[in-house]
Parts: sequence; structure tokens; C-alpha cells
Amino acid sequence: MIDRRALGVILAGAGLAGCAATAQPSGMAGTVPQSPMGAAPSGLRLQALQGGMFLMQTAQLGATKAQRPDLRRFAPFEVSEQQGVVQAFGLLGEAAPPPPMPAQKAAMLQQLQAANGREFDRLFVAAQTQGHQEALSTYMALVQDSAAPAADRAIALLAVDRIREHLTYLEATTSRR
Repeated sequence: MIDRRALGVILAGAGLAGCAATAQPSGMAGTVPQSPMGAAPSGLRLQALQGGMFLMQTAQLGATKAQRPDLRRFAPFEVSEQQGVVQAFGLLGEAAPPPPMPAQKAAMLQQLQAANGREFDRLFVAAQTQGHQEALSTYMALVQDSAAPAADRAIALLAVDRIREHLTYLEATTSRR
């Protein structure tokens, strides 16, 4: 069971982390806060952070390269959200950098970097949709993992609804082409 006081602190930290992330210097965007408590994070948390880094990096490209205004508006929100998640997990005292990006994701990122115009927009929506679908699976598994720390499960529980909102938004952007 989650301690209500701890949940309040976690929720407040997650909310503040999202706000602080928008003011964070760009050089710190991909760093995970380190804590002196430093135990190793769970595999699902690392998987969530790894997926989040992909979503953040593709969104950083989207903020500058997307042709469609709706995608240009979406991208900075995604960057901020992923920075907030990284910081929220870092507040738990078990910070670690995410594992390296899988080859398939690195290839998708390279495709996005090379694309422009409508092709970029199409690839961006596809990458974000795939990344959010994978994130939903990861965070749902984290919520349901009774062995996961309660704080991880609380962050995951909050993230699930946001991920679903983003998937609905991305689906709607596909139909607006």
C-alpha cells in the first residue's frame, strides 16, 4: 500500500519537475538527476526511461522540423513531459542513465533527422505513436508489478492517462492530414 504522505510528495515532485523541466538549460535535457541514495533502478523503470528518451529526442526534432503547426505545438509539451518524468524518477533516489537506444530506434531517429516537410511530419507522427504505444505497455506493466516500488507505480499510474491522451491526439492528427 502507498503511504499517503509519500504519494503527496511524489505527486508534488512530479508536477514541479514538469514545470522545472521547461526552464532547464538544454544541455541538461537528457541527464538523470543523481542522488546519494543511489540503488539500482528496476528494469521496468529503465525501460520507461529508455522509451522516454526516444520520445524526447524525436519531439526535440519535431519542435524545429515539423511543418504542421499542430505538431510543432505538441512537440515541446512532449519534451517537457519526458524531462519531468526523468526528474520525478530521479527524486526517488535511484537515478541511472537509460540504457542505450536499440538499433531500430536509432534508425528511426536517423530517418527523422534526414527527413523534411510532409515526410518528416509523417515519420514524426509514426515514431511518436509507436513510442507512446510502447510506453503505455511499459507503464501498465509497472503499475501492475506488485514487486515494483510504490513510488514507481504511482508515477506510472499518472503517466498512463497522459500516454492515452497523447495516443488519442496523435490518432486525430493522422486523420487531419
